[in-house]
Amino acid sequence: MSPKFLGIVSLLALFVASSAQAEPRKKGRGKGRSTKTDSSMTMVAPPSSLFDPPPVAPTPPPDLKPSPPPPESAPSADSPPDADADRPRISLLPLVLVGVEPRWEGRVFRQSEGMQRDLRRYGALGYPSVALTADLYPLANLKSKFLRGFGVTLQFSRAFGFESDSARLAAFEESRTPPVDTSFMRYAVGLRYRIHTNPESETPLVLGISASLRRWAFAFAPELPLGPDLEVPTADYQLGRFGFDAGLEVRKVTFYAAAYYLHAFSVAAPNTRKLDTATHPYLANAPAMGGEFRGAVGVRLAPWIELRLSVEYAITAFHLKALQEGDPPDRVLDSYLSAGLGPYVNF
Repeated sequence: MSPKFLGIVSLLALFVASSAQAEPRKKGRGKGRSTKTDSSMTMVAPPSSLFDPPPVAPTPPPDLKPSPPPPESAPSADSPPDADADRPRISLLPLVLVGVEPRWEGRVFRQSEGMQRDLRRYGALGYPSVALTADLYPLANLKSKFLRGFGVTLQFSRAFGFESDSARLAAFEESRTPPVDTSFMRYAVGLRYRIHTNPESETPLVLGISASLRRWAFAFAPELPLGPDLEVPTADYQLGRFGFDAGLEVRKVTFYAAAYYLHAFSVAAPNTRKLDTATHPYLANAPAMGGEFRGAVGVRLAPWIELRLSVEYAITAFHLKALQEGDPPDRVLDSYLSAGLGPYVNF
């Protein structure tokens, strides 16, 4: 064979061999690509946000506002007439009130005859006394507001441990009498009706109206001679008292005020004189008349006790028949002033 032919045959053999090696590589590449493609298709998933449903907005909480109260129905005939009966009582509306006051008092007796003013004058100032007070409201727990206001009042006061010594006790001469024991006693029993004017207020105001029977008894010891030449300013008055009072509570401080009219039913004239009720008659021909005024300030130490400072003034007026017929009657003014400080307990 010629060398040219052998060269062509070798080139063909190389070409066939190279083609046989290239075909399995292509198959391997094709499998790898398809596998890669299949793996990519199975492993890579689309984002979940594309198929998830849109988020739902949270439900707002329900409205917790209280529902309006039902409309009040008209009170029936069987219901109580007032709805504040179950409220706790304030200090100005106690069921029971008890007070004890040490007092300092003064009494002045002035007698004028004709044109001579203060012809006879007696004065006892600064003597000690003690005053007791008790108020009871037995209907305070009833449902009826009208009946809850009624109450009973009791008062007692007595001076002790003082003597009288006055040069003006003599009727016709300036003679000094020796000191004698003296007593002054007052007591009363009555009814009172109270009204709570502003139940909804934080500063309660309570008004009261009262009527009572009272007695003043001013006497000297038996050793004082009561002869015709000595006119002694004794006092024995039986009085009716009518008036109004008020109490205003501001936090722990309470203010009290009262004004009364005194109407005498009986007056015992001094030992040597007689009453004159015809020349100058008083209201309804009373033998005497006058007035009484009170003021006090109380500080509440506890819900059930109060320390009270009080002042009391009372005056009565009456006439005595003249010593000589035809002369104008004598005028008498009898008054006392009393100040005290003591505890008041309420329930």
